[in-house]
Amino acid sequence: MRQASSALALLAALCCSPTLADQAESAEEAAEPAPLSSSREMLKILGVADRLNRTDDGPDFPPEGDELLWRLLASVRRFSLLDVDRWKDSRISAEELRGTPAGYRGALVTWTGEVTRAAELKLPAEAAERFNLSGFYRCEMTITGGESRAIVYALAVPEEWLSGETIHERASVSGLFIKLVQEEGESAPLPVLVAGRVAWHPHNILGDLDMDVGLFDELSPRPELGAEDRECFYQLLAAAGRAGARQLLRAVPKEGRNPSVVPLFNKPNEQRGRLVELTGTARQAVLRRVEDRDIVARFGIDHYYELEIFTQDSEGNPLTFCVRELPKGFPQGDRITEPVRVAGFFVKRWGYRTASTESTERPVTRHLAPLLIGREPIWLQPLPADQRFANGVFLVLFVCLTVVLWVVVSRLSRGDAKFHKEIERRFIASQPESLDNIDPEAEEKTPLDRPVTAADAPRDDAPRDDGDNDRPSVS
Repeated sequence: MRQASSALALLAALCCSPTLADQAESAEEAAEPAPLSSSREMLKILGVADRLNRTDDGPDFPPEGDELLWRLLASVRRFSLLDVDRWKDSRISAEELRGTPAGYRGALVTWTGEVTRAAELKLPAEAAERFNLSGFYRCEMTITGGESRAIVYALAVPEEWLSGETIHERASVSGLFIKLVQEEGESAPLPVLVAGRVAWHPHNILGDLDMDVGLFDELSPRPELGAEDRECFYQLLAAAGRAGARQLLRAVPKEGRNPSVVPLFNKPNEQRGRLVELTGTARQAVLRRVEDRDIVARFGIDHYYELEIFTQDSEGNPLTFCVRELPKGFPQGDRITEPVRVAGFFVKRWGYRTASTESTERPVTRHLAPLLIGREPIWLQPLPADQRFANGVFLVLFVCLTVVLWVVVSRLSRGDAKFHKEIERRFIASQPESLDNIDPEAEEKTPLDRPVTAADAPRDDAPRDDGDNDRPSVS
């Protein structure tokens, strides 16, 4: 009886356990705060919204001694990238902002265009310490789709823009709309934005894939993949995923096809963003799961594959390729030997750890390897035996057919030559003798050149030539 009761209790527990688990998960979800719906809500929580709403359009920005710009810069630094992705609105145009600026103040707008000038600005020492902000940047941007211009204050811009000269760089920005300002020489007021960074999309394969190339400036010199490297790594992985199946291979420049890998090991800072194509042997292919919810939400990346590839000149040192996909049927694990060709962008030199499999006393050692990101390797797998046999038979038949055709064509060509020679001989033989070869002495003499004899006298019965009747006759 006790056994029956225990069995019933166990069965009830098993039946109820999924419900209890679901309730626990629901309780955890309920405990999480609901995400904010807009950037204005965030500014209100940070205590900046009221001051922003009192801002007037028209005068210069920022006014002398006004801390609003610094407070806004400190505020956007607290925006998560996932929040920016959810709050940004690319439908708001500069013309709409000019129509009702107060209605859009504090909204997060997204524009693409061309940056024409960038300059670094500094805070006073006391303000820099209070806001933990040493400096910021002011950019002038021409918005795509018209002649509208905008002024952008940002926490970060690419280092290459800071030459102090006029530039023409393709860019995009997601920033808070602050106000309209009237600048000298402008026919219409310019919108002012405050943003975390201005993204750089140069006119190359990376820019065309919507990669912010300025993120390479943020990479850490340390061999680990740290927080500074996170955004560049996943943006590059997302850009590689947007490329076509063989688009990266076609885009590799001539000097990047199977180059020496020595600079990738020894001069990593000079190789950042470089697209190369390498051929080698993959000895490891491992699936890596992405657990970060913001990466999954923003880029749709929930996994990638990590390959270790050895080339002929890598001298036994691997190069690490992170790719979005593997070819169908490609083996996985850390004990594979598969020939591959893969194109990828160089990121940095990173460290990986290995331990001896022969002795557990040997400490874990760190090695440095180039880290590259691509879309998918080309599997250079050998053909199966039956396919190789079929290809061999086809090759033999092709050669035999070629020889037969050559013999036939050669014989036909010789027959045509004999025919043409015979026709030419007959044609020459049938031609009349040239007038230049005729001997005038050998011509037959005319009757007027001979003495007249009795035989030449006309007979009475002979017919007369009517042509001679015009001469008088002798009676």
